[in-house]
Amino acid sequence: MQSVFRNQIYLLGFFISCASLYAQNKIVNDSTLALLNKEIDTLKQDKEFKHVSWSVCVMSVRTGDIIAEHNSDQTLIPASTLKVSTTAAALSTLGKNYRFTTTLEYDGKIDPQGVLHGNLYVRGGGDPTLGSDRFDSTTTIPYIYKQWIAAIKKLGIKKVDGAVIGDADIYEDILIPPTWVWGDLGSYYGAGACGLNIYENAYMLEFKKGSKVGDTALIDHTEPNIPYINFDNRVKYAASYTGENENTFAFPYDNYQMLIGTIPVNRKEIQIWNSIPDPAYYCAWSFLSMLKDTCKIPVTGSPTTTRLLRIKGNSPKAIRTTIATTYSPPLYDIVSKTNLYSINVYAENLFKMMGYQWNKVGGSMSGTVAVANFWKAKGIDMNGLQFNDGSGLSPMNNVSTRFFTEMLRVITKEPIYDALYNSLPVAGKSGSLNTPGFKKTFAANNLRAKSGYMSGVRSYIGYVSNKSNEQLAFAIIVNNYTCSAPDMRVKLEKLMNKIAETK
Repeated sequence: MQSVFRNQIYLLGFFISCASLYAQNKIVNDSTLALLNKEIDTLKQDKEFKHVSWSVCVMSVRTGDIIAEHNSDQTLIPASTLKVSTTAAALSTLGKNYRFTTTLEYDGKIDPQGVLHGNLYVRGGGDPTLGSDRFDSTTTIPYIYKQWIAAIKKLGIKKVDGAVIGDADIYEDILIPPTWVWGDLGSYYGAGACGLNIYENAYMLEFKKGSKVGDTALIDHTEPNIPYINFDNRVKYAASYTGENENTFAFPYDNYQMLIGTIPVNRKEIQIWNSIPDPAYYCAWSFLSMLKDTCKIPVTGSPTTTRLLRIKGNSPKAIRTTIATTYSPPLYDIVSKTNLYSINVYAENLFKMMGYQWNKVGGSMSGTVAVANFWKAKGIDMNGLQFNDGSGLSPMNNVSTRFFTEMLRVITKEPIYDALYNSLPVAGKSGSLNTPGFKKTFAANNLRAKSGYMSGVRSYIGYVSNKSNEQLAFAIIVNNYTCSAPDMRVKLEKLMNKIAETK
């Protein structure tokens, strides 16, 4: 009898132990999970979602269990949330302290009179920050050109009997991914990634203040100055309440740019940002201008690039001497700006550099293979996914929310996790998440996520610690919505708040 009683006690203890273990491993309680699922069901019934394709996945970082989902295996257009995949892979592949390099070089000989009988080369290393004002002064063109000119003078060069040549050969000549939309290419966000970048490959165009509706809008200037661009200007002044509706149509390497649309009359400083057609050429042109006009160092030849030389049947000189080397900020700093400000040209340069590191071809195709192979090697199922660029601008990208959450979970085990996590905007505080929808919520200063937005697409991926301090990875993608973009943002912010409030 005692033996039976003892066994019953042991059995009771076993069940209590199992119940305790179950409670410890339970990710969220039933009531808060019900509220989250209710919010997902509300969206399912939302009339604005009638024709929408959408997906959500919420995963425990600790266990890998999915605690809530809808269509999590469906592949959809992710927009700029794809940048997190690119930046995470770049941090791990290149290293968070990796720095891009740009070198000033020469070929030929320097005679005793200080004449360089040869060419100056600006050899790009894919640095997307050259000329950017997002960092300290060391990335700005005045600072960099001053360092280069000082190095030239130190060699005793007083004249260049040759040309200034931009060398972007570390990457393929094709600046943009083949699946980008033509209408995006003239704008700053459609600027391609070049082996020799400058000013984030974008310039500002400012129109003069107009006084009469229907008149052709007058161009005031560009910043920086690019006098060789030919504008086919068809922009008109419209009523003051109409807003800015200007578009620029342009191709890479083409100095002809068409401007169409309208801008408000009686408005000062109407500025638009467009893409520089040939960043390597502009770098050579602007450095030549600095040498001749500011430093009074004569240069006999016209600015050109290694690409243009090859087109003319000339091979760039292989034997060169380095004059100066310029280093970019560390990669973790570049990634921070990429994800916070959603800078396409930064992401595309990281994408191409991974391709270059993978098989010495710096292009969109090699970048696609490099990134896909990276995530596949981490044990993530890549079947059905399509990567066509590094920034998410291509409408041909297709990614599932399950992939995103698995990716985010895998990265938490990597040494570069902190660098990636800290690069994501903070709810109610920074970037695209600094909105009223997160103010005074549990998600505020807690949830971190990258947003994505393009016509008909809204997405978010990131991390949040719920009320039980359980870290969750989540992803939300909505395609083909017809309500306004702000209305969709409000709906998805409400969903993210419910994710944060689980416990």
